[in-house]
Amino acid sequence: MMKRVCMLSQAQPSTNPRLVKEADTLEESGFRVEVLCTSHVAWAADADRELLAGRSWRCTILGADAHPAHTQWSRLIHRAARTIEPALHPAAVSQAALGPHVRKLAQLAAETPADLYIARHPGALSAAGRAAARHNAALAYDAEDLESGHAPLGGVKSRAAQTDCIAHRIEREWLPRCDYVTASSPAIADAYVEQYAIRRPVPILNVFPLRDRPPQFRPTTQGPLRLYWFSQTIGHDRGLQDVLRAMALIPAATIELHLRGRWAAGFEHELRRLAAELRLPQERLIHHCPAPPGEMVRLASEFDVGLALEQPVSRNRLLCLTNKMFTYMLAGNAILATSTPGQDPVLHSIGAACVSTRHGDREEMAAGLRRWHDDRAALDLARQLSWKWGENRYNWDIEKQVFLDVVMSALHSRRTAAGPAKLAGSEAGAAVGAG
Repeated sequence: MMKRVCMLSQAQPSTNPRLVKEADTLEESGFRVEVLCTSHVAWAADADRELLAGRSWRCTILGADAHPAHTQWSRLIHRAARTIEPALHPAAVSQAALGPHVRKLAQLAAETPADLYIARHPGALSAAGRAAARHNAALAYDAEDLESGHAPLGGVKSRAAQTDCIAHRIEREWLPRCDYVTASSPAIADAYVEQYAIRRPVPILNVFPLRDRPPQFRPTTQGPLRLYWFSQTIGHDRGLQDVLRAMALIPAATIELHLRGRWAAGFEHELRRLAAELRLPQERLIHHCPAPPGEMVRLASEFDVGLALEQPVSRNRLLCLTNKMFTYMLAGNAILATSTPGQDPVLHSIGAACVSTRHGDREEMAAGLRRWHDDRAALDLARQLSWKWGENRYNWDIEKQVFLDVVMSALHSRRTAAGPAKLAGSEAGAAVGAG
């Protein structure tokens, strides 16, 4: 009988390539996959429709087509829950405080039978946990971020700090009950062990399929040195100001900074004003529109140097290992990256394919850029090394086997312990029904 997997997320598919890769892999491996998620950004709706049109797995996006009155009501409940949660924090209020559609996500998950529930984000974890108990199924959690580590470092009170506290309570309750936990970086995996004393999560890197890359390596050319950075949002705390300041230290070099994404409110004006103050020509700062996740590797291949500039603004940002670096490898970009506990293991492994700099060290950054600008043979070597690392190690064709092994092991263990597991699940289901 075909095994059923229900994947739950608080992010819609076009904003969560990791979810899409895993859903595709499970479907290709003979599982019946159903994705339940919530809509959190309106601009992604068209991208979601385009992405899902070519997939056979089912996806329900809560809130995507909701009536405006219903959406407003959900947001009012969400805001009210955030107000009263610090004083009360019962499970239902904590769920509602994490997002306007999280309660509905829990209801829908409970109505969706599966053999395995995989959650990402804390609101989805509590929903998946209750559904798994109800259906006597396996439970898993994918920690793409350190979900209790988003608050700014330095003890600054913020909305993120409240969210971190809620995430911590939910993870503390449900992680010990998970059949497995995965993480997007070894550093995040270690942080979860330290924080919850659970078995070490299995690192599953944010890499991409080899089919996403161009068929051939693009030879290095003369002309401007083209730097590239992408994200859903172009804004503060991304290290972009440091890049401009480094460019200003080498005025004789012709360097372009290419940015792909949506500008945060007011940030384009701020960044261009800084470029003017540094006497950098405005045409050196070039904006590109957002693109579908499946196009990111191909688009990156048009540039020379990929930027992975994680900033020490939160514990999560220090420990994360985003998809940028792995996109650049498949694309054949040399990599300029900041040294962080999350990124350092990969930076050390790829050696001359990258230049690693300390946060805010513009002189060190400028030295690396100057070398690649002036010595195109060195740039070409770095790019070719990056391309080979993408081909031979850092790609989803390799990494997906780790993911599948974890899934199959959890389901096998569940079958082996079917008697005790069924009893525990029945008791838990009764408790959920009573609540």
